[in-house]
Amino acid sequence: MQYDNSRSGVFAFGYIQNQNTYLSELSRLVGSQVSERLLEDNIKAAYSAGATISYYYDDNGNLQSGAFDEMRTCRYAVETGFYAPSSNPKFKDELIYAVFIKNNYNKWLGVRFYSRFKMENIFNAYRFGNISFKNYDKANLFIIALESELLPGEVWKFKSSSPDVFRPKTKYDILQSYLHHVFEKLLSDYMDVETKNYNKIIFSLNSKFALFNTGLLNRFAQDIYLVGEVYNLHENKFIFSNPIIAPSKVELIRKYGFSSASLTPYPSVIEFFHCLDDIIYDSNIEIDLSAGLSHIIEDGAKRNRFTEKYTVLYERGDLPSITSTLMAAIENARKIAKRNYKYVVPQFRSERRGEESRIQFLMPIYLDRQYGEKPDFALVLNTEVMPDKTKIYTPETILELSWAYNNARVICKPEDTWLNPETIESSTEDIDDMIDIDDSF
Repeated sequence: MQYDNSRSGVFAFGYIQNQNTYLSELSRLVGSQVSERLLEDNIKAAYSAGATISYYYDDNGNLQSGAFDEMRTCRYAVETGFYAPSSNPKFKDELIYAVFIKNNYNKWLGVRFYSRFKMENIFNAYRFGNISFKNYDKANLFIIALESELLPGEVWKFKSSSPDVFRPKTKYDILQSYLHHVFEKLLSDYMDVETKNYNKIIFSLNSKFALFNTGLLNRFAQDIYLVGEVYNLHENKFIFSNPIIAPSKVELIRKYGFSSASLTPYPSVIEFFHCLDDIIYDSNIEIDLSAGLSHIIEDGAKRNRFTEKYTVLYERGDLPSITSTLMAAIENARKIAKRNYKYVVPQFRSERRGEESRIQFLMPIYLDRQYGEKPDFALVLNTEVMPDKTKIYTPETILELSWAYNNARVICKPEDTWLNPETIESSTEDIDDMIDIDDSF
């Protein structure tokens, strides 16, 4: 891993998302105030001495340590020189590592602090959001078993899968993504009396287990509930560990310790919107392209969202040609949506980095008007309400089709007009970026 000598300490490895809190996070683990200068000196010395650990995912989805490899290494740990006091006098204090994580754009992000024991336990776990399994194999077996119980008639994986950059997805990656979104939304709402999802996660009497409604139906058209272990319950957040399909009410009461009252009735299906107008695209509403179009083109090119033809135009600096083509494609999509209200579909975007979750719209974009083929990508539109209560759509970004389908499926199964999983290749990108998962609670 390259150490940037123009920067110091943890900042020499990559972008620090928690730059305002990283010292307080480390100080909390150490039990006393950590000096920024001493941490910088320790990090530099550790790097020079090779006091680092590189991790990569093997073919079975399990994390392994080994020699640093620019392509495969996805976790990089550096000794900080500080120790976490052991709560048991029989054990030694634990050395703390600064951990950096490579995202799917080959950028190193950091930094979180762990002892080696906690670091390896967290990294070896396979998680989608705050649903956690001991390893990839257990997660994959769970997803396969769950899919086999579902009401027939829906496809839960894409036509083909691209090679995974770091961490392999489970066999039914659409189902994996769906559960991720559903549970994240429930976690943000279940304690809020103002939401429609209040009290839709219920706990056993000793709070060791939790249960929720997946929104899925089994082969007998009955609701499917999951029950799992509660790990690190902190305020309203927790890790939902090692889930299984919930057994009978009798077993939930006798074996898992739920009260009969909490299961009467069982929690109802999650709700993502307040009224139907929230999820129906209105082709009469203006799309304001003045602010976001340049960002969409720049960001789309950097993330390889455009076909080779338009990537070449971007590299040549021919932005006017791309802009005019994109604007024409957006107008054509709006015209089609005026004649087919299901053409532009709603998606749910989970809460992220301080931004609230929201309903957005996905508009298919055909740059070369080849409407018999798959669209090039989906344009994400936000609904903005003006002071006079009028609405305006604003573009946020563009998504490849697998991400678009995953996000749309959370609300309902999209019509097979252009979002058809049997024609879409799975993304190489992973919806989970571990640097955004709060392991502190």
